[in-house]
Amino acid sequence: MEENNNVQTTKNKVMRMMGFVILFFVSGIIAGVGSFIHGCNMGEVICNTIIVLLGTGIVIFALVESEINELYFYKNKGKYSKFIMFYLAALILSLLFPLLPVMGWPFLVVFVVLSLFSNNISGLVAGSVCLMLSVMLENGGGYQEFFLYFISGLVGIMVFSRLNASFKVGLPIFISIITLLVCLCTNAILTGNQRIFISQFTVIAINIMLNLIMLLIILKIFSNTMIHKYNEQYMEINDPECPLLVQLKELSKEEYYHAIHTAYLGDRIAKKLGLNEMAIKACGYYHRIGILKGENTWENVEQICKEYRIPPDARRALKEYIDPNEDMVSKETAVILFADCIVSSISRLFAKDPKAELNYVKIIDTIFENKLNSGELFKSDISIAQIREMKKIFGEEKLYYDFLR
Repeated sequence: MEENNNVQTTKNKVMRMMGFVILFFVSGIIAGVGSFIHGCNMGEVICNTIIVLLGTGIVIFALVESEINELYFYKNKGKYSKFIMFYLAALILSLLFPLLPVMGWPFLVVFVVLSLFSNNISGLVAGSVCLMLSVMLENGGGYQEFFLYFISGLVGIMVFSRLNASFKVGLPIFISIITLLVCLCTNAILTGNQRIFISQFTVIAINIMLNLIMLLIILKIFSNTMIHKYNEQYMEINDPECPLLVQLKELSKEEYYHAIHTAYLGDRIAKKLGLNEMAIKACGYYHRIGILKGENTWENVEQICKEYRIPPDARRALKEYIDPNEDMVSKETAVILFADCIVSSISRLFAKDPKAELNYVKIIDTIFENKLNSGELFKSDISIAQIREMKKIFGEEKLYYDFLR
């Protein structure tokens, strides 16, 4: 298995290098051919090509450096195909923008898109390269136009850099559009030689509307491909009537209801702590699903995960929880650890005496103390504050634990 992993890693590195080489040379070709089509002389064609090649080299360096230093927000690490596609498309569009009025360039979207599919620094550098190409090809363009779109693009990158599963984009869109509007109006007033024409603000209005529409389209694509990529799969497997859970129920009602209770408590914790609730709920349902194949080993669970297309986040947490050779690192694993232990402990006590009056708070305190002292969570990403909050939430579920009788 280790040899196969090494082969796959080597293959990924080779593919990545090929992608970067293609990106570098194709960007140079786009800049050179585009400059020639725009009627630039040979010196300008060479100059534009070299500048874009240098800029693309910096983009590639930023991508690699960001991967080394773990600077990616949206799981873009090692996944550059979409970025390469958008970057080359942005360079081609940069050849077309000089045909439009300078105040009508939709560069806000370019900056935001390139950052969403890479990270802040890579998106900023890539957007700047595209902007430089347009400015160099625009006869009436200059440093004012460059900084106009650079500032609005920078703001756009910053406000869209921390989107989460809730995907609340209203405020980031408002801030970025207002910033662009202020920059465009300021530029129109300061460069208008004391004469302001209605046509200038008509172009600005069209630019704002164009950026807004394109942002909404791109954000929808980003949501479907990155943020909520596995939503449909989670909805299918997190249904209590999912065929996999039906099989578990037919095999053992006790295991089925144990999974239901674990998933419920895990879901409660995830919502309060802002964690991946869909992944945690799936882990709650399937953390003992291996018994369908005999024993609850990771090998059996892994086969089921592949067969039923369990998403990667849930699969990783399940592996950490079930495989004794894996460290518990993710926060989702920590939540399932405590939820499973609490359900198991209370159910076991009720099995001995269904009418027992249990001190749930004391039981929960003991479980947390034992698990923290065991060292199982030494390498976990979960914080002490989150553990305390989790313990508090479990303690508030006293009424629910009566369902375990």
